[in-house]
Amino acid sequence: MRTFPECYGCLLRQALSAITSTEVDQRTQIKTIKEVLNTLEKADDSLTPPFLAGQTNRVINEITGIDDLYKEIKHESHLKAQEYLEDLKELSKQGNDKLEQGLKISAAGNIIDVVHVGDYDLWEEVKNTVNQELLGGGVEAFRKLIGESSYLLYLADNVGETVFDRVFIETLDIPVIYAVKSGPILNDATLEDALAVGIDEVAEIVETGSQSPGTILSQCSNEFQTLFKESTLVLSKGQANYETLDDLGDKVFFLLRVKCPILSRELGISIGNLAMQQGAPLN
Repeated sequence: MRTFPECYGCLLRQALSAITSTEVDQRTQIKTIKEVLNTLEKADDSLTPPFLAGQTNRVINEITGIDDLYKEIKHESHLKAQEYLEDLKELSKQGNDKLEQGLKISAAGNIIDVVHVGDYDLWEEVKNTVNQELLGGGVEAFRKLIGESSYLLYLADNVGETVFDRVFIETLDIPVIYAVKSGPILNDATLEDALAVGIDEVAEIVETGSQSPGTILSQCSNEFQTLFKESTLVLSKGQANYETLDDLGDKVFFLLRVKCPILSRELGISIGNLAMQQGAPLN
């Protein structure tokens, strides 16, 4: 998905939040935000928002000297989600459709990166979210392909979601390859985060070779690019993965909670709803 005018405001707010949350002095903060503005000014607007977010975060990392800007927030969200592991397993047994229930639970984890940890009742949010309808029309096509594929390539999103992903993976009757980032970026899951919740007990974990939001294949390792190309079924979690993979064919299914007005317009689904949508066939 290309970058729209509104995306620049969001990118700038994200960068400003990250900068001001650090303990660097005000002069360094001002220098950093000026360089972020300079980076966005020079950016090619045909690039995706996650690509630009990767660029601005690298600027912040370099100037502040902080490699993992969201370390504390990620740790907090991980601990919060871990508290509900057994409850999520019980919740996965409810509902008339095991696959759809699992998808909803996985998608419910997508709420964690939009609400500040501690300012909400996670379990109430999860229960309310799982009771929503899963919109987008992708469930039946996914069900069909999961019965025909030898494995599922599962693209992780944020750290807190890994707990939800594990619960869903445990309900599947297909081998899963779980792909995570190769280094810290925003609150995205890394190998360390996936191992911390035992994803290795239910799936094979691979790293994408990239340290940018979403899945920008040109920045991924050759090994991961080959894996993606050879995979017949891909489950893509979260907005950034949608923004970077929305033109890569109907083997890709996007699972997320709609949070952005632009994405709402693109998907035709109102903000706050769960979406499961199949990618368009390649020409």
